[in-house]
Amino acid sequence: MTSTAAPFPVDTRFFTISTAGHVDHGKTSLIKALTGIDPDRLKEEKERQMTTDLGFAHLKLSEHSIVGFVDVPGHGKFLKNMLAGVGGIDMALLVVAADEGPMPQTRQHVRILSLLGVNRAVVALTKIDMIDDPEHREIVQLEIRELLSAHGIEMLALVPVSSTKNVGLNELKSVLKDALSTMAPRDTKGGAYLPVDRVFSKTGFGTVITGTVVRGRLAVGDQFVVGPNVTSGRVRRLETFGHPVNEAVPGQRVACNVALKDNKALTRGHVIMGAELPATKMMLVSLVDRPRVAGDKFIQRLEEQPIRLYHGTAECHGYIRWAKAASTQSDEQLASTAIALIALDDPAVALARDKFVIRLSDETIFGGEVILREKPKWLKHEDLLKFASQAWAGDFRQAALTYVDSAPQKIVKVNQVELFLPAPKGDELIASLVAERQVLVLGESLMSTATRLELSTRLKHAMQKAFQQQEAEGREVESVSLEVVRTLLSPKLERATYQALIEDEVAFAKIERKGDQLSFISSGAPKVADAASVQLQENIAKVLEENFCLELTEIAKACAADLNKVKNAAQSMAKAGQVVVISHEFVITTDNLKTAHRLLADIWQIKRNIAPTDFREGLKTTRKYAMALLQHFDDAKITRRLDAGRVLLRGPDKV
Repeated sequence: MTSTAAPFPVDTRFFTISTAGHVDHGKTSLIKALTGIDPDRLKEEKERQMTTDLGFAHLKLSEHSIVGFVDVPGHGKFLKNMLAGVGGIDMALLVVAADEGPMPQTRQHVRILSLLGVNRAVVALTKIDMIDDPEHREIVQLEIRELLSAHGIEMLALVPVSSTKNVGLNELKSVLKDALSTMAPRDTKGGAYLPVDRVFSKTGFGTVITGTVVRGRLAVGDQFVVGPNVTSGRVRRLETFGHPVNEAVPGQRVACNVALKDNKALTRGHVIMGAELPATKMMLVSLVDRPRVAGDKFIQRLEEQPIRLYHGTAECHGYIRWAKAASTQSDEQLASTAIALIALDDPAVALARDKFVIRLSDETIFGGEVILREKPKWLKHEDLLKFASQAWAGDFRQAALTYVDSAPQKIVKVNQVELFLPAPKGDELIASLVAERQVLVLGESLMSTATRLELSTRLKHAMQKAFQQQEAEGREVESVSLEVVRTLLSPKLERATYQALIEDEVAFAKIERKGDQLSFISSGAPKVADAASVQLQENIAKVLEENFCLELTEIAKACAADLNKVKNAAQSMAKAGQVVVISHEFVITTDNLKTAHRLLADIWQIKRNIAPTDFREGLKTTRKYAMALLQHFDDAKITRRLDAGRVLLRGPDKV
């Protein structure tokens, strides 16, 4: 971390490639010949001339393109180290010796790449100087193509090379440059996510960790948490290939000098996260490409099998609690994919859609994908299987509805969607379901439209019953206790959801709240307004006919009336459902508020994003009034503010 090298150009793109292939096929020699860097770091590796752990090197492909290499061990004994090195890579460099062709570890590595979602590879056919027989070369190349094709991996190119004779190296560099240049930049949204693959201490700096950024951005000065459930810290300094950088993005190798709380020790397998992600010990997953037994039949029972699960750079121990065929498959014989519940001995950090590899033994390897990163206790087995089959098939809309309807009270927290579909896709799904009028967001809760309407009806009945109880005791009251109504409505309803329900009902003038008391808008004997108040309300109505939305102070000036009297008159009009008072400062007619709501829906339907400028221009009003209205819609949970605009949570016919 003491490099004085100049920073990279700001538009430099970084990529990460992992080697793969059988032991002694020349992976390390090839990387050294390409980069001039010996990736073998350990004394034992140099003495034995065999890679046992991850090695690292880099190559400048152009002025604005740098590729980092993760050199993985080929020997089966060190497979767990290989698995720690292939997460977060852009593509693979498959190394196959021309004299031997694909060998057992070649096939195993290719299978692992496929299981982890790596679907592009460049093949380096090494030791080409040792084979003069064209027919042998052709057979080897055919075997490689068939191997990659069988695992769904696209072979971008096959380049014959010799590391000792310096044959084909320039062509290989050119091929890598072309292959990487066509890749679209990775999404940098969300918090940083960096699996740690190496930790060491540097004199004068302290703890340094290295890894490949998988998601988000990591910048100097950032606060972070270390999972699973380890500690927190701050980024002191970042370097990529010996050059200082201000931030690191997905696909970029980075060395990170960190300051850790309580000086907790870090190891390979830990994860640096920009935002804390709760660890899990119980995951619902899909299992793919499971092992076969004699007679080419898939193993039918995996229950209670001890496993080693590899995710990111972590190795986790646990067992498969149960495995079932998806609904589209036979119950009598599990096909190549099944739904399973995995219990881990120690917590892990994983997101839904993350891929992993499972080892039952040194030779028995298969893979999977996280469907639900934390199984709720309330999700019954039958509903769990239904949800899992829908999510596994990619029907996240139906899976979300199943999940919500299976919950107690048929209400879940909005952030629970992230358990099976991380942001931003989870937010997009919610917005889409809201636009389709299938769900509503109430505070921080998510529910079906039917559940929301039922809650409104039940609230009305609970308030009526509370009034009846007061009358039965001989008391005539105009309001009832907030807590009494909650108990009558549903004692099990979370208080936060209940408070949001009350706010929602009040916002749309269905009920009235004063402190901890609730009343119907029409409750109690109607009060007869004096002639002056009636005239003032008529004057306010005329002013609002000429103005879409107006401040109370401006209304007072237009009516030539006392501000306090205008406030009281506006409140009376609000109780009558004629106007809505926003933030105790702005007044808008209920018809105009509905017009604004419809405009939100129109903008969302066209652009799938509500920008303040579009809203202001659509209303033909000033920024002050547009922002006040947007804040009102945010508070009413009709819209939700994001970094680059807003999403619509409820359509105009659902208020």
